[in-house]
Parts: sequence; C-alpha cells; structure tokens
Amino acid sequence: MDQISSFFRSNQFSNGLRLTWSILFPLLLGLLTNTSSIATAVSIGALTVGLSDSPGNWNEKAKGLIGGAFLNTICALGMAFTITWPSVGLVYLGTVSFLAALLSIFGNRSTMIGNSVLISVSLGLGFGLDNRELIPTFIAMLGGGLWYSFNSLLLWQVRPYATIEKLLGENYELMAEYMRTKARLFTNPNSKENERKLFAIQTQIEHKQEEIRNLLLTQRSALQGATPHGRSLILIMRFSIDIFEKTSATHIKYSSLHEEFKNTLLPYNLEKLFYQLGGNMSILARSIQKREAVEQLLSLDQSFDEVNQLFESLRDQDNRKTPISWFAEVKNILRNFKRIDRLTFEVAEFTDWKKMSDRSHTDGLRLPNFLTKPEQGNLSDNLTLSSGHFRHAIKIAMAMMLGYTSAFFFDLDRGYWIWLSIAVIMKPSFAITKQRMIARIVGTSLGIVIASIIMWVTDNPFLYLIVLIPLGIGTFGTLAKDYRLGMTLLTPFILLLIAINTPTNFEIAIARIIDTALGGIIAYVISFAILPEFEKNKIKLRIVESIRANSDYFREVAIGFTGIKSLNHNNYKLARKRAQLSNANLAMSFQTMLNDPKSNQVPSTDLYEFIATIRMIFSHTATLSANVERLSKKYQYSELELFIDSICNTLEHLALYIQGKSNILEDEDINRFLTTIDNETENLEKIREKELQLGIKESENINKLSDIVIINNQFRRIGENVNCLKQYTYNLQRI
Repeated sequence: MDQISSFFRSNQFSNGLRLTWSILFPLLLGLLTNTSSIATAVSIGALTVGLSDSPGNWNEKAKGLIGGAFLNTICALGMAFTITWPSVGLVYLGTVSFLAALLSIFGNRSTMIGNSVLISVSLGLGFGLDNRELIPTFIAMLGGGLWYSFNSLLLWQVRPYATIEKLLGENYELMAEYMRTKARLFTNPNSKENERKLFAIQTQIEHKQEEIRNLLLTQRSALQGATPHGRSLILIMRFSIDIFEKTSATHIKYSSLHEEFKNTLLPYNLEKLFYQLGGNMSILARSIQKREAVEQLLSLDQSFDEVNQLFESLRDQDNRKTPISWFAEVKNILRNFKRIDRLTFEVAEFTDWKKMSDRSHTDGLRLPNFLTKPEQGNLSDNLTLSSGHFRHAIKIAMAMMLGYTSAFFFDLDRGYWIWLSIAVIMKPSFAITKQRMIARIVGTSLGIVIASIIMWVTDNPFLYLIVLIPLGIGTFGTLAKDYRLGMTLLTPFILLLIAINTPTNFEIAIARIIDTALGGIIAYVISFAILPEFEKNKIKLRIVESIRANSDYFREVAIGFTGIKSLNHNNYKLARKRAQLSNANLAMSFQTMLNDPKSNQVPSTDLYEFIATIRMIFSHTATLSANVERLSKKYQYSELELFIDSICNTLEHLALYIQGKSNILEDEDINRFLTTIDNETENLEKIREKELQLGIKESENINKLSDIVIINNQFRRIGENVNCLKQYTYNLQRI
C-alpha cells in the first residue's frame, strides 16, 4: 500500500495523468463528433510531443515542446509521403534517423526530441493515404502537439514548482528508505543483500538531488529568492543534502559493534531509533508532495532517553569488558542521530512556506556555482567516429533502414512496427539496448495478451476509451522507472488507441509480436556488431573522476583540523557535490557494465570492492565534515598536514595509474602520521577507565575522549581504506 500511495504522489503519476488527458480528450471529442480518424492524429501528435517533455524553466520547455511539435509533424509527413516510393522512403528514413540521433549532441532535451522524431516517423501515421488527405491529417498531428504543449506550459505557469515539489518528496522518501535499510546494519551487519540495496538507494538519491538542484537553480525566481515558496524549496533541497551527508556519516564498523554489544539490547535500540528517524523523513516526503505544511513529526525524545540510559548503564558496569573507545563511538552515533533529528524538524518548518518571508535561503552560499552545466557539444566536433554521438547516429540509421528493408522483403503488414521497436529499444550503450530488447519483447507479448482479451470481450470504442485511462496513466507513470512494466501497459494502450479508429483482430496483434521481436533482434545485432559501445570504455573515466572528486572533498574537510585554515562552506559543499555525483555515476556505470558481454567487462569483483571502498572514504569524510566546525576550533594537529598530503598524493597516483601514466608504488604506512592523535587517544582512554573505576561518572574527559576518538578513527579508517583502494586499483589492470 505504501508503494501505491507513493506512486500516486510521485512526479511519474503527474506526468502520466497529464499525458493521458492530452491524448484521450481529443479521442473523446472525435468519437462524439464522428471524426475519430482526425482525433487519432491529434492524439498521436500529443503522444509524440509528450514523450519529449522534460523539466526545466518555462522558456526551455516552450522552445522544446513547440519546436518538437513542428519537427515531429514535418518528419512524419515526409515519411508518409516518401513511403509511396520504397527506395526514396529508405533513404529518407535513414537520413531522418541519423539527424534525429545526432540531436543528442546538444543535451538531454534535444536527445528526447530526437527520440520523439524517431517514434513519429515509425508510427505509420498517414501511410497509404492519398496525398490530398495527408495535409489535414498532419495538421491534426501538429495541433495535437501544440495541444499537449499548451497543457504542459499552462500547468507550469499555474504551478511552476509542481515538478520540483514532487521530486523533492521522492528524494525525501528515498532518504527514508536509505535510513531504514541502513538501520538494519546494527543487527545484521554482514548482509550482502542489504549492502547492495544501500548502494543502489544511495546512487538514486545522489542523482535525484542533482536533478532537483539543477531544476531549482535554473528557475530565476527560486534562485533569487523572489518568493517565499521558492526560498522554502531551496532550503528544503539544501537541508536534504545536509541530512543525507549526516546519514552517510552515521557509519561504523558494524560487525565489530555488533560483536562488542551482541549480548545487549543496544544494537536493537540503535536500529529502532534510526528507523524512527526514517519514519519522520517519510512524513516530510508526503507533506512536500502534497504541498502541505507538516502538522506534526514523531517526537523521538523518549527513544533517545531510552538509548542513553541503556548506553550509560552498559558503560558503568563494574565487570564491563567492552573497551571505553567503543562507547565513545556509540556516543558519536547518538550525537549524529540528534543532528539528523534537529535538521528534520527544521525542514518541517520550511514546509509552511508562507512563514518564509524573512528567512535567508543562501546563508552566504553562491548558489549559481552549484549548477551543473549541461553537457553540450557542437556539430563540427562530433562529425567523426571518435564521437559516441556520431557512432550512435550511424548505427540507428543502419538499424532503421534494415528494419524498413525487412518489412518490404517479408511483405509484412504494418511493418513499421519493426522500426518503432528499433526506435525505442536502441540506445548508445549495448548493455541498455540489450536490456530494452528483452523488456520490449516480454512486455509487448504480455501487452498483446491483455489487448486481445479486451478486444475479445468488447468492440465498443467508448469502453476502449475508459480502459485507456488507467493504461495510459500506468504506462507513462512507469515507463521511465520500470521499462518492462511500461511496455506491458503501452502495447495494449497503442493497440486500443488504433482500434478505436481502425478495426483490428487477434492475427494483427500476434503479428505485432513478430515485428517487435524482429526489431529487437536487429537493434541487438547492429548494436553489438557495428561500432559497439561497451560501458567498459567509460569506466576508466568514471573511476578517475571519482578518485579525484573524493580526494578534493577529503582535503577541503580535513584541512580544518590542521589549524592552517578554517572550513570554507562554498568550497566544501561544491567538493561534496562533485564527490557524490562522481560516486553515483561510477556506481551506475558499473551496473550498466554487468549487462555487457563478459569479454567486455572489467573484473567485476574488484570494481565492486573499489566502489564500496570509495564510498567508505566518502562516509568517513562525511563524519569528519559533520564535526569539523565544532571540533576544529578545539583540536588542531599540524602533523595532519603530512597525512592529508599523503592521502591526496596516493589518490592522485591511483588516478594516474588508471590512465596509464604511473607505475605501481611500494606500500607505505599512511597512518604513521597519526602518532600524536593515537597517543592522545590512548592516554584519554586510560584516564577515563580509572575515573569509572573510582565511580566518577561525570567528567570533562567524557566529551574530550568522544571528540578525539571520532577524529582519530575517521582519519585512521580513511588511511586504511585508501590502502585497500590502492590494491583494488592495481587489480583493475584489464581496463
């Protein structure tokens, strides 16, 4: 039920509802006025433009939607006109497919427009019509595209922050799931399945936060804080990043903690408390998505008191065998839980944006610096085989032309379904093409069964229209998230859409499975055999980016403990952003690579361990950053400058090694520079143990030991993880 409720609050549901309305309303009017053929063309125009819609400011959306409506119509009209002469149609399809794929050079929005062009020329609109009938049909298609554009832009004008609110809510729900999943580590620390799930959720959160950040920072009113609503969303976004960092900072050697406290209730109480923090995060998520102020969060004061009482009773036991340093670690975890709880309640205040009139949304940060510039190239630089965009354009043009030729060779009725399958399946990456081929064939087969049952039960077009409503919302609400499910729903949606105007039967439906399978096979073969693009070719760059970004993040945070300079909030948060994003990109690239042929993969075990280790370095750095302002004013160690230099130099060496610009170095003990902190920690532990033996429960050494332990342990674990990272990097010699 929670997943269903979450779906109805999501941005995917909103998109599905808008696109379904834009497609089905013209069909309803067509049925009522007996103009269903024109209405179908209007609906197809709305469908193709809707598929290219993406978030952004009003000007970007308007240019993309309206420009796409005209481009889709012109290209589809040309296909309908030239198909009368098969050879001319073949050349035309290849040319349009090549140019549409090349649009990816200019960024994500252009890529989506290019994809919608490929779909437009593959839907068969106007095929077989007399030339005099083509113009009215395609004017109707253009009208449908403009109709969808009007709906999308009007909604943006009325609620410019609607998409951002939905995405922010999804982000907080993901963080809630992350907390609940991570909470299980306290009682089940060795679960590999739990670890993999954590990595997957972490990657989703990092990409979601980047998407929200870019959307918010491209809206001038939000960036300038022109409205209380915009300021509140900026703060909700900023605090989500801080909370996620604190959640990442809640990291410890869980297996060791579980072993030390396995005969006590402490691990279970910590799990329960962390789980409750996740529950409050879910309340925030629902309120943000509903655009409502949070009425009340769950007070965790009693849970904190229970854990603290248990903690103190275990610490003060006369026969205690657990080292006092472990209690210092647990104390720091509880302190971090308290920070997360405090930040959660602050975010709850931001949800009542009407009270934000006097609240600063920047706190001195230079927000424009946090906007990631879209990757855009220029045409002249990409007209070469060294360009991935150019190679993909060649492959998709070849595949579409082969699909076209196959349809004529086998004399297939409505053979354009072959091209349609190629258009939606084929992507630059071989692994993604393979995934989509399987999902498309399975989804289409299941979808045809659904459509056949519906058409067997009734042939009433008004009943079809009613069935199309849940199918459309389900299709466009799930297609981006679960491609197989989306295809399962899209197939009956398209078939029933066509059946409203054109009679169909079970034989035609079965033929669609054959067309889909043939299109999938063509896409697979071309993607594998012609200029293949394996993820292995990108992994090297992702690894280097991740190493350097985490090195920069570590340096920005760690330098505060040397006394050389204090923390620079702009530089530190920019470095944190780059580290999070580079880690997420590497993890996603790894998952994609696993679908490539084994011969075109790097050693997956070593790469997985590399990713896990780089995440550990990030987590320990996040723990330092959560405490740097509080602790760096009291504790400063000049020797840490040598430690920081050693860590960063080692990481830079690993980046150069991956690039083939450095050789293997001899092992060195990076942690040898932590002698002073080690000695101070050891002395404080002895002092505190003696105090407890004497019955001294309250002492200034309690907090001091906790502080020193957190500094010492994080630096020491970073050093240990960098040494592990070095070995995993050396093992990746086959990249």
